[in-house]
Amino acid sequence: MNEQQRKFESYLDEQIASCKQRSKLLAEDDRMDEGNFEKIRANVYEIFKTILSVAERVCGKDDLAKRGFFLQKAEQIPTSWTASYEKAKQNGDARKMHIESIKLDTIQEIKDMCMQIWEETT
Repeated sequence: MNEQQRKFESYLDEQIASCKQRSKLLAEDDRMDEGNFEKIRANVYEIFKTILSVAERVCGKDDLAKRGFFLQKAEQIPTSWTASYEKAKQNGDARKMHIESIKLDTIQEIKDMCMQIWEETT
């Protein structure tokens, strides 16, 4: 695992821990919906942490291939979230729209951080 990948994995770990902590605090404050939204965010980070480890196994030491694999999955997976958002919008389901927008916003943050970290020189 190279330095950028370690840094990116550390970022994902920090985000997961942060989301879980916020979820716990919100639940303790009887703000269950908001706590559940944080759990959704944490789940997205966990999905992409898993994809990062799969990229490591599939691509071995080829850093460019790992990044390509990761970014390809970061484009593929959210297509179903976008479709679900659009369907919810057509049906006037504001709650489902909000959930899907949380997922889409989170994956955008992940992609942005991925590109920022991988473009840094070590």
